[in-house]
Amino acid sequence: MDNQIRNMPPQDTDAEKALLGGIFLSPSSLATAEEFLVPEAFYKRANQLVFAAMSDLSLNEEGIDVVTVKNYLDDHNQLDDVGGVPYLMELSDAVPTPDNVVYYAKIIADKAQLRQLIDAATKIIQQSYDDPHDVQALMENAESAIMKVNDGNQQGGFRPIKDVLNLTMNEIDKLAQGDQTITGLPTGFKALDEITTGLHDDELIILAARPAVGKTAFALNIAQNVGTKTPKTVAMFSLEMGAESLVNRMLCAEGNINSQHLRTGQLTPDDWNSLVVAMGSLSNASIFIDDTPGMRVAQIRSECLKLQKEMKEKKTTDKNGNQEKGAHPLGLVVIDYLQLIEGTGENRQQEVSAISRQLKKLAKELHCPVIALSQLSRGVEQRQDKRPVLSDIRESGSIEQDADIVAFLYREDYYRDGEGGDDDDDADNSNNNAQGNGDEPDVGPIEVIIEKNRSGARGTVKLLFVKSYNKFSSIAPMSE
Repeated sequence: MDNQIRNMPPQDTDAEKALLGGIFLSPSSLATAEEFLVPEAFYKRANQLVFAAMSDLSLNEEGIDVVTVKNYLDDHNQLDDVGGVPYLMELSDAVPTPDNVVYYAKIIADKAQLRQLIDAATKIIQQSYDDPHDVQALMENAESAIMKVNDGNQQGGFRPIKDVLNLTMNEIDKLAQGDQTITGLPTGFKALDEITTGLHDDELIILAARPAVGKTAFALNIAQNVGTKTPKTVAMFSLEMGAESLVNRMLCAEGNINSQHLRTGQLTPDDWNSLVVAMGSLSNASIFIDDTPGMRVAQIRSECLKLQKEMKEKKTTDKNGNQEKGAHPLGLVVIDYLQLIEGTGENRQQEVSAISRQLKKLAKELHCPVIALSQLSRGVEQRQDKRPVLSDIRESGSIEQDADIVAFLYREDYYRDGEGGDDDDDADNSNNNAQGNGDEPDVGPIEVIIEKNRSGARGTVKLLFVKSYNKFSSIAPMSE
């Protein structure tokens, strides 16, 4: 008998009857119950039918009482299924007051979610026993099924504008007291931060350029600046380059080391000194790299949530020797690059559109900015003015609609010196572009074009790109 009780699906039919009885006493409480429940949330079939009848009656602006519900069920040939009029009378007498409708609704919703969780887990177990060929796909589907149960329990609804205004006023007051023009996460490039006011939580930032212009290097520079100059954690997903290649680039940028010297091992004494300093700086940075190829958004999401949880639980010691939790919260996610993310859909454009929507959702869920690099189509090569526009984003679909910020990189010398036309993305081009003596870096201007900025101004920022260092830097203003 104990095993039978233990194997019964989670349920509370008393709470179901009490909720329906409360609605009979106070029909206006139905709206409150519907914030938490749909008919399928009830365990007992009769209660599902009664709740659905109440919802339809309310939708049609009809009264809710024993008579109207009885007539509705009778018209739909469902009266006998619920137990007839005696059961409706039993419901109407189930509670003396409707005051606890919210309490009952939450109980019913929780039990329904547990049943959904059991159903999902049972399917996962069965699929695992079936010995699937694609274990990775099974794991992704399992995670998606579990998260779907969780998503279904998230309550939304209206928020009174008064409450939102209070929160907004508090935030404005805090910003005013701080006297800061950069209210988001600083990128390390002053002119760029002045336009964007920094990278903000919940934002999806698309950084696009033609291959080998420098978008990977630029994203790495931003990640380095955040990881070494702020207490935030950076998660990087490189779907094309290995982690070692990325770290080599970061060492060159951090230590001002010629990348050709590092690749060949022909380091000067000054290079060695710079390398030691750069390694010390980067080793203290809270930067994590995943170079798994062909990832899906579900995998990226899972890794980010896991890292976010680890950072919240991690204890660190401040300069006064005090231990504190969550000292390095997840502050930035960088993905290189969007078109290499695996997806599902009838065609690639639909896949990429779905991926961009999922990345925007990821930014909101993680509550941090997400930078996704993107390729540009060859169409830009055919124009006289080769500065990119939104329609140049490869397989764009809804990318430009989903993004909060769309930024393009443009280099005049990319076309003048014949670097264009290669579809290999951002391969280290310092060999070809360093100046003839091999020691003096090849420095050139580069434009960061903010083509879309949902929360601010558009504009163009000019930076310097030191190709042999894989490093961007601000242009110092000329003194008058």
